[in-house]
Amino acid sequence: MAVYKADAIVIRSREYGEADKLLTLFSRERGKLEAVAKGVRKPKSTQRGGTQLFTYADFLLYKGKSLDTVNQVHPRESFIHLWDDFDRTIAASGIAELLDISTTRDQPEPELFTLTLGFLFLLKYVDPYIAQASYALRLLNIHGYLPGLNNCVECGATVSGTQAFLSAEAGGLLCSSCKNNETVTMLNGGGLALMRRLKSVEIDKLDRFRWNKKMRLEILGSLCYFCENKFERKLKAWRSGSELIV
Repeated sequence: MAVYKADAIVIRSREYGEADKLLTLFSRERGKLEAVAKGVRKPKSTQRGGTQLFTYADFLLYKGKSLDTVNQVHPRESFIHLWDDFDRTIAASGIAELLDISTTRDQPEPELFTLTLGFLFLLKYVDPYIAQASYALRLLNIHGYLPGLNNCVECGATVSGTQAFLSAEAGGLLCSSCKNNETVTMLNGGGLALMRRLKSVEIDKLDRFRWNKKMRLEILGSLCYFCENKFERKLKAWRSGSELIV
C-alpha cells in the first residue's frame, strides 16, 4: 500500500468496530479524506489525542482500496478552547459539518482549508455564532454560491426597508413583487445589514460585532436554509444549535 502525508483537520469522528475510529479529515494537500484510526479508543493508545474532533495534526496514512488507515499522527493544535465553552463547541461543530456536506472526497481545496483553520483559531476570541455565520458566507463565496444581498436577483431593484426575502432557488434576495410563491426566508433590515458586513469584513475585526438573540436566530436560520438547499443535505448541528441559542 502507498504511504502519504496529510496536514489535516479532523472534521468528523465516529466509532468504528470495537476499538477503532472512522475519521473524516480535511487536508491542505488532498481535500477531504476518510481514514480508519485503529485501536485509538483503547485507553493506552498513543494516537488518541491526535484523532479527536477539531484537532489539527500531521498524519501519515496508508492508501487503501476503499478506506485509508492512519499509521501515525502528530497533533499540532487541539483547540482546547472549543471544548471549554458549550457555545464554541456548537459553533465549531456547525463549521465542521458545513465543510463536510459542501465538499467531496479527494478534491484539493486549499483556500477552504486555510479558511477553516483560521476560524477554528478565531473562535477563541469572537462571539462563536458571529464566527459561524461569517464562515458560512465565506464558504458559500468560495463555492460560488454567495447569495446576492443588495438587489433583487430577479428585477434588479434595490432591496431596502424593514424586510427582505432570501431565496435559495433564486440565489439571493427577492423584492416583495418578485417573491411570488417561492420558498423564502425573511430577514429584517438589521439582520440583512449585518450579513452584508459579515461576508467581507476582515476577520480580525469580527470581535467588534454584537447582535441580540432574535437577530442571531434569524441570520443562522437563514444561512441554514440557504446552505441546505444549495448542498442538498441537512445540517443537524446547525438545527440543534439554533434551538439551543434561542
